[in-house]
Amino acid sequence: MTRKIFFKLLSISLLLFIGCSDDERLVRNPAPEEPSDIVVEEGMNLVGKLTDGNEPVVGAVVSDGYSVTTTDDEGIYQLKANELAKFVFVSVPADYEIPTENGLPKIYRELPADKSQVIRRDFGLKKQAVVSNFQLLALADVQIGQSVELSWLRQTEIPLIADYVNTLKSTSPVYGISLGDLVWDNMAYLSEYATEIKRLGVPIFQVIGNHDHDRTVTNNDYLAAQQFERNFGPTYYSYNIGDCHFVVLDNVDYNGHSDYSNHIPENQLDWLKEDLKHVSKDKLIILGTHIYTSRRDRPTLGTSNKQALYDLLEGYTVRILTGHLHNNRMTTINADIEENNLGSVMGAFWNYLCNDGSPRGYAVYEIEGNTIKNWYYKGTDKPKDYQIKIYKPGQAVSAGRQDGVIVNIFAWHTNWTVKVYEDDMYKTTLTDNLKYEMDRDAYDAYFGDSKPAHRPSAEPEAYNDHMFYYKPSVSTGVTVKIEATDAHGNVYVESVQL
Repeated sequence: MTRKIFFKLLSISLLLFIGCSDDERLVRNPAPEEPSDIVVEEGMNLVGKLTDGNEPVVGAVVSDGYSVTTTDDEGIYQLKANELAKFVFVSVPADYEIPTENGLPKIYRELPADKSQVIRRDFGLKKQAVVSNFQLLALADVQIGQSVELSWLRQTEIPLIADYVNTLKSTSPVYGISLGDLVWDNMAYLSEYATEIKRLGVPIFQVIGNHDHDRTVTNNDYLAAQQFERNFGPTYYSYNIGDCHFVVLDNVDYNGHSDYSNHIPENQLDWLKEDLKHVSKDKLIILGTHIYTSRRDRPTLGTSNKQALYDLLEGYTVRILTGHLHNNRMTTINADIEENNLGSVMGAFWNYLCNDGSPRGYAVYEIEGNTIKNWYYKGTDKPKDYQIKIYKPGQAVSAGRQDGVIVNIFAWHTNWTVKVYEDDMYKTTLTDNLKYEMDRDAYDAYFGDSKPAHRPSAEPEAYNDHMFYYKPSVSTGVTVKIEATDAHGNVYVESVQL
C-alpha cells in the first residue's frame, strides 16, 4: 500500500514538472544568486532591476562594458555578461540624480570573475527635474605621489578650489570630472585622493591616467587597472546630465611605467558605438580621456586610432577634455569637435607653474541645454580674469626676440582675437602665434637637470604655441596693452609699462 501511494505521488510530481516551462522552473527553483522575481531569458546571466523607491526606472541604459541594453517597463535589464566584464553600470538618465557613495559617484556594481551562474545586480535611483543649466569643473593631473604633495593638496589646493566651487554653486549646480593621473604611481594614494577630492562637495567622475596604473604589473593593461577600479569602478562608462551625454574612455594602453601607448582598445569603441545608439543627435557629447586625442601644434601626434573615434561621433557636437601634458592647448578637430587639453592642478610636478607658464589650475564650463555658453581656465590661486602674462623686451627666451614683448595667453585658441594698444591707441591685431617660444618664468624655474628642487624632471614646454611677439614702436616710455577676446566674448586685458 505504501509503495502504491509513493508511486502515485511520484507520477503526479513528474507530470507537474513536465507541464512547467523552463522559465517557470527557473523562477520556482532558483540557483543561489538567481532572482526569484525575474524570468531570466535564455542565454542571459546578468540581470537586475532599476527602481526609484517602488517605481521602476524604464528605458535606462545598462552595460557591462561590452553589451548594452535598456530596462523594460518593470525596470528590468538582462545581459549576457562578457567573461572579461568587471562591472555593470548605468548610464544614469538625465531625469535622475547622480547616485553617490561616500561622496563619490557610484553608477556601477562589481561582477564576479565566475559567471557560470545568473548574477543579479540591482540599482536604486532617485527622480529629479532635468538639470538644464549647470557648471562643469574639469580637473587634470592632480597627481599626488609623495607626502609633501598630499599635504599641499590637502592644505592649499583643495581649500582654494572648494572656495571657488562654492561661489559657482550659488548660481547653478556643479558637477566635476578629473581627467586622469589622480596619483603618481603610488597606488596607496588613490584612497587619499578620494578623501580629498570629495571635500569639493560635488559629484566628480574619474578618468584613469597612465600614472593611475599599477607599475608592478607589466604587459597586462587589464590587471594594471585593478587598483584604480577598486577605488573608482570602471575605466570607461557614460552618464547624462541635462542635455549632455558624458563619455569617459581609457586611452592608455599600458605595458609598464614608461611603456604605454595612446590608443583606444577596440572593445571600448564597440561599446561606444552601442552606447551612442541610445543618444539622440541633439545632445552635446562631453568626452573625457587622459591623453590628448589631437594636438593643433603637432597634428601627427595623438590617439593612434583617433579617426575611428571621430567617425563614431559624427553628427554630434562634441567637446573632448584631456590632460597629461600639464599644458593648455586647444584644438579644433572639425566643425563639430573641439578638444581642450588642460593645464594641471599640480602644475609642473607640484611646483607653481605649468610647463607652458600657465598657472596651475583647472577649467570651468558653463552649460545651458546642449550648449557650452562659456568656459575659462582658472588659476587655482589667481582671479578668474588672470589669463595673460606679458614679458618686457629683453625677457624673451629666444635670442632673436629680445627687442619685443612676449605675450603668453594661457587658454588661447585660433578663434580668439588679440589686439595691441600703445598708450590706449590701437596698433595691430596679432594673428601669428609663436610655435617654439618658451615661457620665461617656466624656463627660469624648470630648465636644466637640477631645477626645480622638487621633481627636477619638470621642464619648460618647448612647443608652446599660445604665445605672441610684438615689437613696440618705441623702446621706453609707453604702456603696451594686450586685449584678448575669446570665442564667448570674454575680454581679458593685461598691460606693461616700458
